[in-house]
Amino acid sequence: MKAVKLQDVADLAGVSAKTVSRVVNHEAGVRDQTKEKVLKAINELNFTPNKSAQSLAADRSLLIGLIYDNPSTAYITRLQEGVLRACDKFGYGLVIHPSDHRDIGLIKVLQTLLASTRMDGMILTPPFTENEAVLDLLAEYRTPYVLISPLDHQQTDALVFTDDVSASMQMMQHLFDLGHQRIGFIRGLRHRSGSEMRFSGYVRALHRHGLSLDPRLVADGKFTFEAAEVAAQKLLETDHPPTAIFASSDYMAAGVLKAATNLNISVPTQLSICGFDDNPIARYLTPTLTTMRHPVRKLAQQAGELLITRLKQNLETAEATPIQSELIVRESTGPI
Repeated sequence: MKAVKLQDVADLAGVSAKTVSRVVNHEAGVRDQTKEKVLKAINELNFTPNKSAQSLAADRSLLIGLIYDNPSTAYITRLQEGVLRACDKFGYGLVIHPSDHRDIGLIKVLQTLLASTRMDGMILTPPFTENEAVLDLLAEYRTPYVLISPLDHQQTDALVFTDDVSASMQMMQHLFDLGHQRIGFIRGLRHRSGSEMRFSGYVRALHRHGLSLDPRLVADGKFTFEAAEVAAQKLLETDHPPTAIFASSDYMAAGVLKAATNLNISVPTQLSICGFDDNPIARYLTPTLTTMRHPVRKLAQQAGELLITRLKQNLETAEATPIQSELIVRESTGPI
């Protein structure tokens, strides 16, 4: 069977090849009526754009990169799915590159990646969003980028984020509504945007209810099950233990639940436990976990769409609008 060419689509739709190219590449400046004719012709001819030809014509690789360092398989999966949705929408390919942010050879690795792939842009996740050496490297290579949930929302216009402070305050209000006043908090890694903002929300909620921060109710869980289990056990073995514990990730909340089980503390009768993220583990724990649903997939898709739109329209800035998290109440929280 003869391969369908772009000109064939143009002839059937009664437009120029340039117009078909604009529609295929999601460029602005094509009237809706014309666009419908081109899309109809594409469907009738079962036309598939040639990626190599598109890349050469645009003088671009039509590739974007995604850099991450996170131990959560669920997070990584949703992250990749979100960016891939954006890539599929605009006809881009995705280079996925897991990296160790502590690797002393990180910059050399990224230099090699940028040189070998000629990617048009890059999406960075924490903690790379705070890595000045990485940001300087992208500036040196003139590689546009978008940051997902950086610690400092003022550092660039190219970012997407959730309001984790408000989300944390919403979770705390849920616990206050159940009658809890002595609420423990398990922190994640310091200097990570999620950790800092969720802790800030915890403190603000205490102050809003006329309570001061008690350092004895705060422990580091390092975003791991094991560290959170140890931290929670210490909190629960004090003379005046908390009646509720808010862990800033679901995996840490699972560690808190394990500690409560070890100490024969009934959940939620004697202790309420809540987490953050709504990872699949939250639905499989016993009791099921109350948590904040963190829209990772939506964040990642928005980051991909923002980056590709900037690339196509040569935009320098774009407005960042926070995406809201959602409180999911399950069995692990109850009245004091």
